[in-house]
Amino acid sequence: MGRHRTRQRALALILGAALAVTSCSGGDGDAAEREPGRDEGPSTTEGPGPVAEALPALERLHVARAGGRAHIADGQGREVLLRGANLNVLGDYHQADPTLPPVLPATDADWDQMAAHGFSVVRLLVSWSALEPVRGQLDQAYLQRIRDAVAAAAARRIHTVIDMHQDAWGRFIASPPDVACGPGTEPAIGWDGAPQWATLTDGADTCRPIGSREGAPAVRAAFTAFYENRDGIRDAFVATWRRLAAAFATEPAVAGFDLFNEPTMVFDAAVAEQRYTELTSALVTAIRAGEAEAGGFPHIVFLEPIVLFPVPGTVPAPGFTTDDQIAFAPHNYAESIGPALLTVEQTMDVAVGTATERGWALWIGEHGVFETTEEKLDVLHRFAAAQDGALAGGAQWQWRQRCGDPHAIGVPGTRPTATQVQLNDVACPDDIDAGPNRELLRVAGRAYPRAAPGRLTELVSDPRAGTLRVAGALADDLGDWGPLVLWVPGQEAPRVEADGTAEPEATRVPGGWLLTAEVTDSPWEVRVS
Repeated sequence: MGRHRTRQRALALILGAALAVTSCSGGDGDAAEREPGRDEGPSTTEGPGPVAEALPALERLHVARAGGRAHIADGQGREVLLRGANLNVLGDYHQADPTLPPVLPATDADWDQMAAHGFSVVRLLVSWSALEPVRGQLDQAYLQRIRDAVAAAAARRIHTVIDMHQDAWGRFIASPPDVACGPGTEPAIGWDGAPQWATLTDGADTCRPIGSREGAPAVRAAFTAFYENRDGIRDAFVATWRRLAAAFATEPAVAGFDLFNEPTMVFDAAVAEQRYTELTSALVTAIRAGEAEAGGFPHIVFLEPIVLFPVPGTVPAPGFTTDDQIAFAPHNYAESIGPALLTVEQTMDVAVGTATERGWALWIGEHGVFETTEEKLDVLHRFAAAQDGALAGGAQWQWRQRCGDPHAIGVPGTRPTATQVQLNDVACPDDIDAGPNRELLRVAGRAYPRAAPGRLTELVSDPRAGTLRVAGALADDLGDWGPLVLWVPGQEAPRVEADGTAEPEATRVPGGWLLTAEVTDSPWEVRVS
């Protein structure tokens, strides 16, 4: 996951205005208290059956360029918006408090609730340390847990983006219990990511500048060793991805692979670009080799920039690959975490510009707010409007955050007391599920087009008013196309006006409605209230 507030303050002091364009999410334990009066959101007692009956089985996705704009598409000539949440239930996090687990398994109720909010994707966090605890050997039990999650999502017609996640390099850079840190520094908690055998620090200090998660010399030493391929650990990471891609090579429910969560910048711009270019080029090549060896097809590669994007050196060099199945997957926490040097709209504009320049589709891998104050909810709604305007999918951070998560504990020896405000709240310190967060889910589960023939040209969705306007056009090189499918939340049947489509058919499903219509003319437009 993303960065917490104290880390952003420290990086801001080090790097100044470069930081605030993107960061990572979560809070270091200072989330707002849960507001009274939240309801439980859409009922999920009806189960996933109606969704599965209303939608066909998931099909493979790809990056298309019909109409001149790169976008995610299906095999029926439709632009697909992948909207949903990050899910950390398979994350191999350091457990700082033996009484508080960092994660708990997802339940059928979790998956049903995601479907009942119209989600079409989960960004599923997986950890290198759990996947390959012994060098050269994939843990088959962990691999099966990934398969099980993909299958559970697919049963609800939810695609999966498999995300190789890391924060502060991994579990094995926690400060020893008896460490004494000097003035201005503090012991570091362990996080998630690399296995112990790939954690090369040369005994560097684990103490971090206060609040600076990636600031510990040991973290930076581990990243440096990785980028420089000491002891072949970068090659080992690439080989692991090759085998993971092979395992899902024929799986259409996997939308694609997110290569490496929030890479840390440890070199100057020129060297950083060179090293990241080498890494990403090798990863794309390895993934394609693994898919081919398993008789599969090329999945979308979701490529993140180094976390300080858009400062120089944070994106692979132009031409680093000739692969055309790339989606740019930056994170957008502007005005949510750290100093607000760019607005959410400006940050989205930068992301759109980079994706357009490179010819990549755009997908926002993380975003969110962690308080339900009026100010933060305004930021969230403005982000949603900017995301709609960019015609971009994305995954909100995150479905649920346990009290034992390092993002909640923050510093060794502490016990979180604030409610963890995510799409589902958790009351600390007792780690009690406090129910769905109505205000956040209203935005994450707002009306949107799941699939639109040709390409989208306009999308405006107002979660407060419950309205949706979506328009599109059929590209000249498309002949046969599938139906338009819209998600609309709520209990009452939506009122629909349409131009260029047949009469939409409304199907009641848990939490809302699926509107389906054949497009009969181009351009077309649908308005829902």
